[in-house]
Amino acid sequence: MRNKKASGVNSATLQSRADLAWRLLLICVAMELIVLTLTTWWLHQEGRQPSLTIWLVRIVPLLVFVPGMLKRNLRSLAWLCFVVLMYFMIAVTEAMSPLRLWINYVEVVLSVAIFLTAMMTIRWQAQAKRQQLAEQVIGDTDE
Repeated sequence: MRNKKASGVNSATLQSRADLAWRLLLICVAMELIVLTLTTWWLHQEGRQPSLTIWLVRIVPLLVFVPGMLKRNLRSLAWLCFVVLMYFMIAVTEAMSPLRLWINYVEVVLSVAIFLTAMMTIRWQAQAKRQQLAEQVIGDTDE
């Protein structure tokens, strides 16, 4: 059986890690939205025409998760991890295209960063909650 306190990290440290990952997640999502806007309207590959419909199709799946991200809803972040895989797939395909642009590599890096920061936010936030509950239980039994 696994010891939950084997890492020796207290809930405050886990919470500060979760806070940092959450802030980085928000920054990465904002940057991804900017990059998607840039690649739709200005830095698009040859043969593509800017379109409001294309822009909305690219932006809306990320915007759906913004309320959940701002509330730090762990389930929303987990679903964001699944959705960001679609962005990763598209970005890698575009980055390997003969018509690639430098910003396609930025999209790949940002999609990986979103996935990792969301995943680590979930992990550290859940561990911090479990640790806080364990500390409360231990505190209650000591009294």
